Amino acid sequence: MRSLLKAGRLVRDAWLMLGLAILLFCLAEGGARLVLVVHRWAGHSPPRPIDPRVWADTYSDSAFARTYYEEYERSNVVRWRPYVYWRRKPYHSEYINVDTTGLRLTPALTPSPSASTRPLTIFMFGGSTMWGTGARDAFSIPALVARELQHAGVSSEVTNFGETGYVSTQNLIALMLELRAGRRPDVVVFYDGINDTYSAYSQQRVGVPHNEWNRAAEFNLSTAPPTRQGRMLVGEMAPQLAVLHLTRRVLRRVGLADSAPLPPRADSLTRLVVSTYLSNVELLQALGAHYRFEPLAYWQPTVFQKPRLTRYESAERAKVPVIGVFFEKTYARLKASDHHGLVHDLSDVFADVSDPVYVDWMHVGEAGNAFIARRIAGDILSAKVGAGRRSP
Repeated sequence: MRSLLKAGRLVRDAWLMLGLAILLFCLAEGGARLVLVVHRWAGHSPPRPIDPRVWADTYSDSAFARTYYEEYERSNVVRWRPYVYWRRKPYHSEYINVDTTGLRLTPALTPSPSASTRPLTIFMFGGSTMWGTGARDAFSIPALVARELQHAGVSSEVTNFGETGYVSTQNLIALMLELRAGRRPDVVVFYDGINDTYSAYSQQRVGVPHNEWNRAAEFNLSTAPPTRQGRMLVGEMAPQLAVLHLTRRVLRRVGLADSAPLPPRADSLTRLVVSTYLSNVELLQALGAHYRFEPLAYWQPTVFQKPRLTRYESAERAKVPVIGVFFEKTYARLKASDHHGLVHDLSDVFADVSDPVYVDWMHVGEAGNAFIARRIAGDILSAKVGAGRRSP
């Protein structure tokens, strides 16, 4: 009997301690929310943070840049898409427009009187750099390629299949879906390198889309045991806690908010990045031979390959020193690889450019897009790809 009474007291004390802990946490959460609300009412925090790329020196008009990045934030909402995981939701504004299929608008151009009767059909694939982060609809790489071709007397219909975060394998699958649906291009452009490299860096694993761990964690969640569902629920709720937000603000004030960057693994990871990418390029070539389109693959530049940096670009590069080391190793391995001329390496495209180009360490502004578009359009023209290369 005495042992039962002792066990009962232990259970009672445990419940009291648990209840007290919950009460203290609720009081702390309520107090933190009150502090944040009062802080906001006092005007000490802006209603919405300003994208720091607004101050990029490649923009001559900061008012335009501010409006653009406000639109960009609102447009950056995706929905699930089979095989490729995500595409943007439809969105319409002054500078950014996304159609019902999730593709960014490429403004139509008036056909040149001297152009061929049938426009050149061009599909362009890539990540956010191809999509046009940092640029208006009319100044994305696909839109500028169409304009360059028009100036050369070649009429074209260019479709921008670029999407934020896409690696080359996603682009390859997206192309296959278009071909399966019966759509036949004359030219296919792949513009890759950054996402393939960064995905491998951040996940320490090659050949998978960004944030693959999220999809692995959510797989079979509906049939998962309650403990696993509870962990997922806590993981989703935790970032919303006011206590966490208030703690982060305090840590930021004392300079302790940012954690150390993830160190890259051995050189074997960079070798796998390049070999996986080149395998996708070979598949692109095979599809081109079978479906009779001209395949053009490009390896992208980053701020780490631009020797003449502006003060702003230098600051952007300095934010990610460890990432820069991994990128430089990967890009050097691509240069040293035997890709048989299948890849147009644009990593040094800004080697002689001292003007501002980048809005962050990976995205270029409209002037940089124009520089790249001229190279791509020139390659299309040099390949002598005409509207009649593929029979109707």
